[in-house]
Amino acid sequence: MYTGRRAIVTGASSGIGFALCQRLSHLGYSVTMVARTEHRLAKNLDLLLRSGGQHHLYNVVDLEQLGLHHPENMLKPLFTDASLLVNCAGVTNHNVLTRLSPEAIATTINLNLLAPILLSKSAVMPFLRQQKKTGVVPSILNILSMLSISGVTVPGTSPYAALKAGLLGFTESLAAELNGKIRVNAVLPALVPETEMGKSGSPQLPTVSLQEVIEACEKVITDDEMNGKFVVADGNGFRSLN
Repeated sequence: MYTGRRAIVTGASSGIGFALCQRLSHLGYSVTMVARTEHRLAKNLDLLLRSGGQHHLYNVVDLEQLGLHHPENMLKPLFTDASLLVNCAGVTNHNVLTRLSPEAIATTINLNLLAPILLSKSAVMPFLRQQKKTGVVPSILNILSMLSISGVTVPGTSPYAALKAGLLGFTESLAAELNGKIRVNAVLPALVPETEMGKSGSPQLPTVSLQEVIEACEKVITDDEMNGKFVVADGNGFRSLN
């Protein structure tokens, strides 16, 4: 269905990121997996479906350090033939704010907000060139959290919730800024018990299966009419908030 297209997925060493890489490979995408743990990426590369000339890759990048270097130079090769970016990498600190070090807060900011913004910035011009070349409207998908939205709060997640809410605003604003030339959407999952983050998450949050989250992501990726949308996956199906 999507043979000949390339997707870039961050957070691809495990959890939602890797599960989405698997689904995208079944849809026909060639996938570039991005994470900082090379042995996991190398192992995952062997697990992706290959048919019809698909060429899967991985790229080792420490996204926590992205803003300290020259992201345009570092990331430019990633986007040469891609038409889909999934910002999935994320981290939370299950602790109250007063117990967090400045370094821990900075790491959370870098990975959850700064990295997706810099990656999206690096993707825009190559994506627009791809659009002119192929006629395919490129897409950026940001994986957020139900903590992004008002009324859903869990003690010990205040920096994480604030940053995911910031990424929600970024998603909406960038979608308007690009005016349909690149689709920009977000999926907001509840707690996913199958993931590493979900295993240590708060029981106060509703839970959702990994499969349902991936189905929500697939819906957003494959629906060419969807732009600037926030899709919640909370264990009761998935729905758009706007």
